[in-house]
Amino acid sequence: MAKQPSVAVGIDLGSRFIKIAEVRAGRPPVVANIGIAPTPEGAIDSSGVLDKAAVAATVKKLLSETGVVTKQAAFALAGQNSVVVRVLEVPKMNPAELRQHMDWEIGRNIPFADTRVQTAYEVVRRPNANPNADNMEVVLAVAQQDAVDSLVDIADKVGLEPYAIDVEPLALARSLLLTQSDLLNQNVAVVNLGAESTSIDIYSQGTLSFPRILPTGGNMLTRAIAERLMIQEAEAEQLKAQMAEVLMDQIPQATSPFSVPGAPTGGFYTPGFPSEPTLPPEPSPFMTPGSFTAPEEPQTDIPPSPFAVPSEPEPAAEPALPAQSPTDPRKTEIFLAIYPLLEELVGEIRRSIEYFRSRNVDADVQLIVLTGGGAIMPNLDQFIASAVGIPTVVGNPFKGVQLSVKRHGPEYVAANAHLMAVAVGMGLHISF
Repeated sequence: MAKQPSVAVGIDLGSRFIKIAEVRAGRPPVVANIGIAPTPEGAIDSSGVLDKAAVAATVKKLLSETGVVTKQAAFALAGQNSVVVRVLEVPKMNPAELRQHMDWEIGRNIPFADTRVQTAYEVVRRPNANPNADNMEVVLAVAQQDAVDSLVDIADKVGLEPYAIDVEPLALARSLLLTQSDLLNQNVAVVNLGAESTSIDIYSQGTLSFPRILPTGGNMLTRAIAERLMIQEAEAEQLKAQMAEVLMDQIPQATSPFSVPGAPTGGFYTPGFPSEPTLPPEPSPFMTPGSFTAPEEPQTDIPPSPFAVPSEPEPAAEPALPAQSPTDPRKTEIFLAIYPLLEELVGEIRRSIEYFRSRNVDADVQLIVLTGGGAIMPNLDQFIASAVGIPTVVGNPFKGVQLSVKRHGPEYVAANAHLMAVAVGMGLHISF
């Protein structure tokens, strides 16, 4: 058996940003370096890595710029359409029987046209589980072989050793729950808002209970803005980053034009997850796969966030321009464009939590944690908390670790914490 490394770099290959975090084992673990770089255009999408050479070059440059020297790397599988994660309930059996049974489950649960896959499973051991129960839970992950090979090829091009290749729900648990004692003993729903997809993962006392992925994300908000304002998507993306905000006082006015009673879920509908209010009796479902000038960005080394909060305008003796006014009609138009999608997101979060409750009659979700590029949209946490009735916060993967980041100051770290949960969680693979 290979020796457990004492330091590793976690790598999260996103369609918008590539993130890395170097982690040293310890109590608490130490985050020694972090880095973020824009993903080369067209290099990664929902199916995974499309341009390995471009991704490898970006990773290599990022490692050099951040001062990462370790060769041990833990990669998160890229592309929500190339991996499936399920929590299965099976009869209690010994390891040999389980291995035979999981061979059957794996064959039954491959949703890919190409059946060349890599698989892994692990028995879920909950602290309060009944030792006399007839059934047990097993986490199953199935990934396309091509997706795994792509990560190995990238590691080889960069000069890294792929110590681990893991799935995002387990990485999120490490960075947001297992290192934070105040959350570890709660039932928590983590909503990871990415550019291409949004995941809803529910954990019971730090253990994954319900994984789900929605094949939509921030890019859909961008398209909605572009369509409403009749502008190009590049300009819509810029406006979203500068001005997208949940206008809490305008939600009633926004509801009437867009809400259609009885209409099925739209942009956030996931094939395989029922649209009807009645919950299925089966185990958890598959994780299925212009004319405006934006404010000038500050000259810092902080990469733009998909939903960056615009800085407050400087006081001026003259009346503020409309673009700087809190009642800027563009901000209202942007909100009206994205509100139907936010409403659908809330509906999917609510339905996922109801499903969890149906499978765990004595448990309830106590907290919703937001992470990913969309997590810091102003008032989004308040909007979700109000609509779902559960406290909602923006997650901080640095809360339960020691920070010793030398290449970047605390402002950089704080400004990008919402983007780093998966990368930090992958680096924590050496500790958990």
